[in-house]
Amino acid sequence: MERFDTMLEAAEFATTLCGSFHFATSNDRYDVKGLLALAETSDSENPIDEDSFYVVSPAGAIALCEDGEDIDWLFLTDSGIDANLPTTYQLDPQINFCPKCGFGVVPGARFCGQCGIVL
Repeated sequence: MERFDTMLEAAEFATTLCGSFHFATSNDRYDVKGLLALAETSDSENPIDEDSFYVVSPAGAIALCEDGEDIDWLFLTDSGIDANLPTTYQLDPQINFCPKCGFGVVPGARFCGQCGIVL
């Protein structure tokens, strides 16, 4: 999933993936132009707080993550692919590199898995 700071950025990306959306809790339907106009209005009238962000599914569904974990799906695609959307946002673990051998190590690791150096 892709992460965005504004609904307009999320909508602009989502419309490259899908051309027709509906609101998650109603049958209100939006084409590309309608979704972009709604997103722009939402950003100007009701901006999200600094700990929140939007995510876009691979199919183009748009969600709000208010706490950085729980996903509130706002717009679903009309493609029918949205049946198994996640309800929480998982960050991909960041990979650091061993200062001795350059092998990728998970943050918090105490030893390099390749050369054994203490990190």
